Amino acid sequence: MNGARSTRRACLRLLALGGSALLAGCAALPEAGPSTGAVINSGAAAKTPAGDAGYNFVALTEDVARGLNQASGDDGVAAAVRAFAALPPAAPLGRIGIGDLLEVTLWEPNPAGTTLLSPPGMNVSLRVDPTGMVELPYVGALSVAGRTPLSVERTIMAVLAGQGHNIQAAVLDTQAVSGTAIVQGEATRPGAYPLTAGAQSLLDLIALAGGSRLADYETIVRVSRGGGQAQAALSDITGNPALDISIAPGDAVLLLPRRLEFYAFGAVNHPGLFPYDSPDITLVQALADIYGLQDNLAAPRGVFVYRRQPGAVQTVYQLNLSQAEGFFIADLFVVRPGDVIYVSDAPVADVSKVLQTISGISGVAGIPRNFGAGY
Repeated sequence: MNGARSTRRACLRLLALGGSALLAGCAALPEAGPSTGAVINSGAAAKTPAGDAGYNFVALTEDVARGLNQASGDDGVAAAVRAFAALPPAAPLGRIGIGDLLEVTLWEPNPAGTTLLSPPGMNVSLRVDPTGMVELPYVGALSVAGRTPLSVERTIMAVLAGQGHNIQAAVLDTQAVSGTAIVQGEATRPGAYPLTAGAQSLLDLIALAGGSRLADYETIVRVSRGGGQAQAALSDITGNPALDISIAPGDAVLLLPRRLEFYAFGAVNHPGLFPYDSPDITLVQALADIYGLQDNLAAPRGVFVYRRQPGAVQTVYQLNLSQAEGFFIADLFVVRPGDVIYVSDAPVADVSKVLQTISGISGVAGIPRNFGAGY
């Protein structure tokens, strides 16, 4: 409201000087977005019981910026930890699975001495079929999926107990296809990797695959297990042991590019879409990327960051660069991927636009900086 009144006063002054056409021009000037006063006043209205602005309005200070940085990181990691914890139970290692190749050896000890591979022994290779079964001579159909090799050995010996003298069995899972995890996507060496009997973590598996071809902060790691999925940025996983979960047989790990951007509009020198090409980008760095504010248009106290957060109320943050500490605050405040930086016009810029329309004047160099009152 103050900005609008200042603009009207400026227009009236021009009208008094004989610019009758200027007043009509002030009524409908082109703008890139809302004025500083409109954003601030709507934010204030949202705090009242009848407020309907649909967003929170926060004026940035050093304490606010520090608190936001800490809370934002904690919230993201906590959500990822919950998602990983909600994955289906891990399949145990050391169990026979569908598609595995079993090496089964049968022999009957005798006083003359018998080696594992010599008569009267028998050695056979069996592939576990889609139903989890194998067909073993002298034994018949045998269900093996989900069992340990030792358990299968005992079953075979029990079945053959009446067919010979102390028949022995040895079962070896030579191709544990089901005991592997798959790494796909942006991995340097995608493929299936066998899991060891000890605990093998998510980062261990990614390391076996040669890591990501992208930077950690540009990589999303998605783990699929059973019917569940969970994901987190690789940079978060490397910095938080709670996210470095144990990998289970059958897990699929997909490394995805994390396309990150922020946006700039309004009275800036280079509006548009910009890559978020660093683990963290402060507001000072973002303003440098967009070549700063337009001197002849921008309202120093009208630097706003629009942020939409999943599961939270959207928020508008205001930075007042007319204050001496403004750039220190901007250097503390971290811009997040998807943020929109908007800089509103100063009230005096409206006068400049009318002058340009009427006379072709391209700037406001001749207009005092306080002509439109405080902005």
